[in-house]
Amino acid sequence: MSDLIDDKLIDGTARTLRELFTGRKYGIEYYQREYTWTESNVVELLDDLATRFLDEYVEGDERRKVASYRYYFLGPIITNRSEETRYIVDGQQRLTTLTLLLIHLDHLSEGLEDVEKIEPLVYSQRFGSRTFNINVDERQDVMFAILNGSESFETDDKSESVRNIWERYQNIVEYFSEELMGESLVYFIDWLLEMVVLVEIGTTDQEMALEVFETMNDRGMRLSNTDMLKGFLLNRIEDSHHIEKANQLWRNRITELSDLDKNADSDFLKYWLRGQYADTIRERKKDAVSGDFDIIGTAFHKWVRDNNERIGLYRPSDYRSFINHDFERMSHRYKQILQASWILTPGLEYVFYTAKIGITLQYLPIIAALTPEDDEETFRLKARLIASYIDLYIARRMVNYKNYGYSTIFYYMFNLSKSVRRKDPDILRGILANEVAKLPDSFDAVKDFRIHSQNRWRIKYLLSRMTAWIESECGDTDRFAEYVDWQRKNPYEVEHIWANKYDRHMDEFDNPDDFARYRNRFGALLLLPKDFNASYGAKRYEEKVEHYNSQNLLARSLHPLAYENNPSFSGFMEETGLPFKPYPDGFTKSDIEERQDLYRQICERIWDPDKLGLGSG
Repeated sequence: MSDLIDDKLIDGTARTLRELFTGRKYGIEYYQREYTWTESNVVELLDDLATRFLDEYVEGDERRKVASYRYYFLGPIITNRSEETRYIVDGQQRLTTLTLLLIHLDHLSEGLEDVEKIEPLVYSQRFGSRTFNINVDERQDVMFAILNGSESFETDDKSESVRNIWERYQNIVEYFSEELMGESLVYFIDWLLEMVVLVEIGTTDQEMALEVFETMNDRGMRLSNTDMLKGFLLNRIEDSHHIEKANQLWRNRITELSDLDKNADSDFLKYWLRGQYADTIRERKKDAVSGDFDIIGTAFHKWVRDNNERIGLYRPSDYRSFINHDFERMSHRYKQILQASWILTPGLEYVFYTAKIGITLQYLPIIAALTPEDDEETFRLKARLIASYIDLYIARRMVNYKNYGYSTIFYYMFNLSKSVRRKDPDILRGILANEVAKLPDSFDAVKDFRIHSQNRWRIKYLLSRMTAWIESECGDTDRFAEYVDWQRKNPYEVEHIWANKYDRHMDEFDNPDDFARYRNRFGALLLLPKDFNASYGAKRYEEKVEHYNSQNLLARSLHPLAYENNPSFSGFMEETGLPFKPYPDGFTKSDIEERQDLYRQICERIWDPDKLGLGSG
């Protein structure tokens, strides 16, 4: 560094996660924004980390070989040091999320031998008091709840940061790749701590820290992949009049997409190019060569330039048509799909359902199946068929305890996209019916399905779908969006029909473990408002069942009055043959088994391939 610059004023150093979190305390200045990361941000980070690690990891590797795995760069952060505290000027979203990930890894590795001690990277202890390494007073309660493995935390009247921290930790538990469990877990922990790197730009002067932050964010903005692709395409149109027209269309549509979501423009271009044109993908092994899928993900402008003839771009008129016709129509379809993923839209309900379980990969095969010439009816039919197939595929994986994170299913989704590419509805239907027939998983697994610490969101999703389906089949409004909304004042939660009171069931169970296994079975669970759980959760079944009659129809079905003077429900049972029955006097072990089988049959009805238009017949 130059002698003219005080090297204590500003310094840039590459640091591993271990170095960033060892022996350090971080604070967040009052002017900093809230912790605002969304579920998709967390899913993307988890998928990126899992994919990079699994690209290097080979089962049977000696553990010391992790030191030769490739580094993964997570970008820069900016800190300002004041006495013993470093204040995070830029990077709190990543550092907070990484702390939550470390806590989850600490929980997963509990009891394992020869595993890194993770607790010191999360908190320190002096005189019997623990303080977190990212030390923010208002976040203490939620962080301790997460650290202590609490299943619930009251987020009403809490700040945006506290609510998001709780919800993002639930996302980490839900979407953490199953491929990183078992023997690979300790290797992943080693890699995460030693091979994941951030560059810390540290200062001892607050004004300098803010100046660095402003410079990095406001000045010298590099052209994005989207900008460079536009430049390449427009430059080959040649005629100035046509260039201006295409440029205006491009700008208007990119603005529309960006207004919907910050990264929607680049996301669309990736889905479009991958879905319609990519033929190859990098194999998951060391030293494998990047394929079309991978290059499009990092530099789609370069991929188009190098593969223009594969896309059909030869003459200036081809480039004009590519923007004015293909881009214009396909981007409009993506806009419709994206909006349908946020708002329950008639005809595109399955896009919404699938989006609620974080399957952003559904956009890839949907876009792959479309053509610019598809009319509105054809577009909606193709989108519905593919989204309903993916919903079926994921639901079956859920009840079979299988992961469906990005890193687990993206190979399958890529190959599915190639098989459905630009197919008309009849052929598409046949392809998807064949995929259903090949699925190894079925709803038979529901007979052994139960809730545990890492699948609570899956259970909530399934109960939400079941509850909303029953009500809509009986003529009521589809309330699925309400059931899965975490942000509502009184959100819905998974409710155990049995209170956690082993002493009440000692006549049926010899020990608490057997009782807990039955209490956690799928058929012994309901979806109810949070305040209901708080008020009645610990009461005996005989008391609770009276109150169930005022709740949703799946809960009401436990009470005899649900079957009286209710022709829509009676007609529904007669039509479907589903074995609903009331349990007015008690709810026993054998009753749970009956209810478990009812839930299995409900799942088979909701995700019936024939009713979805995906049957082999």
